[in-house]
Amino acid sequence: MNGLRPNTPGLRSRVSDIDGVCPTTIGTTRFDPENGTLEFDARAREIFDAPVGRPGLEVWLERVHPEDLALVGTMYADCVESLGTECLYRIIVPDGRTRYILTRSMFIDRHHTTRPGVLTAIVLEVDPAVASDTVLTRVLDRVSLGFAVLDADMTLVYLNAQGENHLGVRRGEVLGRHVHDALPLTKGSFLDELHETALTARCPATLRTPSLYAPGRTVEVTANYVDGNVAFDFRDVTDQVEQTSRLIDSYRSILDRARYDDLTGVLGRATLLERLAGNLGESSASAALLFVDVDDFKTVNDTYGHAVGDLVLRTVAQRMVEHCGPFDVLGRIGGDEFIVGLFARPASGLRRAAEDVCSAIEADVRTPIAHGDHHIEVTVSVGVALTKGPTDLADLLADADADLYRKKRTLH
Repeated sequence: MNGLRPNTPGLRSRVSDIDGVCPTTIGTTRFDPENGTLEFDARAREIFDAPVGRPGLEVWLERVHPEDLALVGTMYADCVESLGTECLYRIIVPDGRTRYILTRSMFIDRHHTTRPGVLTAIVLEVDPAVASDTVLTRVLDRVSLGFAVLDADMTLVYLNAQGENHLGVRRGEVLGRHVHDALPLTKGSFLDELHETALTARCPATLRTPSLYAPGRTVEVTANYVDGNVAFDFRDVTDQVEQTSRLIDSYRSILDRARYDDLTGVLGRATLLERLAGNLGESSASAALLFVDVDDFKTVNDTYGHAVGDLVLRTVAQRMVEHCGPFDVLGRIGGDEFIVGLFARPASGLRRAAEDVCSAIEADVRTPIAHGDHHIEVTVSVGVALTKGPTDLADLLADADADLYRKKRTLH
């Protein structure tokens, strides 16, 4: 099977040992999700009774049993992620007869962009005359999904080999018994809810949940209403869930790196301005903006080198953090310049609070920074702007910047 490629005509399966399945019953389909097309080979066309000239996807949608559409749709979605996905479903041909179809994904092309391309799958018709007996049992024992059937009273009427392996039981021990008696861990579990939902809504119900019988594993369970019974299929999705979790963690890490300044660890420029604008726009309360600039920073770089200059910026940022409250916003707007937004402070004492924070930052920054045999001394200048209500961020920044440079001119 590993050599199978698209357009493989008349693929034959060695299943003649199974009663009710002829050795030529396997056909192939090719599904292109991007273009929304489905192609049948000659045998698949016979199985689906598909007229020549009609779009394959249109015929397929007409043939699949309405109760199985969601199940098969889920299977095709899964095929994009993992080959070897299997599904047993029903189709209704034009004369009204029901056919049982077992399908399995075999090969998928990839576009040069790595997007999923054409999916090739095999389709096997199971003789409906014996589908509920020996043939179906043997076929389902070869399916990689766990499969079980409960009647309306929750009596176990079928369990395939994968189900036995997952549950750690043998069919002979559990069939004909109420599922709660045969498998005590199921009592009061998700199985009850899925069974009830499938019976009442008569539509598929799916969830992902920790396995009851395989600690540390995650299973995806789907319940389908079928002629008064509820058919459950379940598969181990632990690896997929863990991969998704890793991707989410990586995505969060990327977002964190985008939010924070790599050098100092405080907010980066874009996130800083976004947070300040949001706080100023959402609150009608007073606020203060501190524009902090490291004095004569170029001399530090020229004297000690850029590595020491980076150390100075990191240290200044960390010392500033110590004087910010839980609702304040601190970030590096660029170079040796930082912004502190002071929020959630009483309007009557806002100026005094801003001056206190300025004084504390200025005093803390003056503490010499040790580097090898050197003790680098730096100072900062701080411009202050106040607002008593909603204010445009650009205006407040301009006011703080103007105050900063007034103070710098005073120093010189």
